[in-house]
Amino acid sequence: MAGSVQKFHRKEECVMRHLMILIIAIFVSLAGFGQNSAQNVIDGNKAYRNKEFDKASGLYRKSLEQKNNYNFQARYNLANSMYKSGDFESARETYAGILNDSLDNRTQSRLYHNIGNTYMQQKNYEQSVNAYKNALRLNPSDDDARYNLSYALQLLKKQQQQNQQNQQNKQNQNKDKNEDKDQNKDENKDQNKNQEKQQDQQKNQEQKKNEISSGQADQMLKALQNKEKQTQREIHTQPVKEGQGSGNGYKDW
Repeated sequence: MAGSVQKFHRKEECVMRHLMILIIAIFVSLAGFGQNSAQNVIDGNKAYRNKEFDKASGLYRKSLEQKNNYNFQARYNLANSMYKSGDFESARETYAGILNDSLDNRTQSRLYHNIGNTYMQQKNYEQSVNAYKNALRLNPSDDDARYNLSYALQLLKKQQQQNQQNQQNKQNQNKDKNEDKDQNKDENKDQNKNQEKQQDQQKNQEQKKNEISSGQADQMLKALQNKEKQTQREIHTQPVKEGQGSGNGYKDW
């Protein structure tokens, strides 16, 4: 019995050794993952400082593939890299996603500040004003947000005035076009009237040319009658050749 108990204890010790080795391996593996994630953030920051923003974004994304204590830094720096590379939409979405986490007021203020900057880059001054106001509500001592808010308000006012001026210019252009159309219509009407008047005058002149006064008609009629009488006299006085007429003084057709 003593030998059996001793053998059992040896098996138990062997199992415990395997468990300890497995636990140590897990911790080492987790530590390795954490170190890799931290290294990706460090390398990403280095690329960011060198203005290699696309490379930095890739490294931050690698770090985010594993949930660890560097998650916030990786997400925040990823948004900054997107902003620097000109992808303002993605940067704003990433900043807004971080806002959903439980953060202190100062950090939330910084996120709203950066969101306002993305709107400023896209000349959406109205939304940038709202974002800067949120930043100041959370951190009233943020002088940068206060300055940007003042600047955004100036640009917003200028933009609104420009939009009003553009709208007024457009209305004036449409009005001028309508006036030009009306003027062209009037000119066309006048031209048509003048053409009709000229045509009527030409018709009247042609009719006058073709018209014969009553005196002229009488003279022409008398001339024709005299010519006819003269012709008849000539016919009667001419000798009739044999075989050409019947002797009655005119041609027998």
